Amino acid sequence: MAIKGIFYVFAEVSDIARSKKFYGQTLGWELNTDEKDVAGFAFGGAYLVIYATGKQVAPGTSLYVEVQVDDVNAEHARLKSLGVEVSEPRDQHWGERNFSFRDPDGHTWFYGQSIHGHS
Repeated sequence: MAIKGIFYVFAEVSDIARSKKFYGQTLGWELNTDEKDVAGFAFGGAYLVIYATGKQVAPGTSLYVEVQVDDVNAEHARLKSLGVEVSEPRDQHWGERNFSFRDPDGHTWFYGQSIHGHS
């Protein structure tokens, strides 16, 4: 197994315009994805995706981290064999394959990899 690092951080937000101003103007991160309810920012070698839920978000339950791995299917099988409760791997329309699992405290993590020729 080769862990490469964090693929991206995903956070739910209640006000997309306010969050875009904060990450883009205040922090100076580069806006690369700009859709109606989704925005993505590059910062160093990392990426943040924010999603507007349209409602107040509860801190602690609205932030998920995805770790980029070489082989999602192998990692899924490995964690499952160790007794970790994992979701089924899914090919996402934005060009990745991923699955989720929770740590002992219930925090959600994702393992993912780029697919369809993306790196």
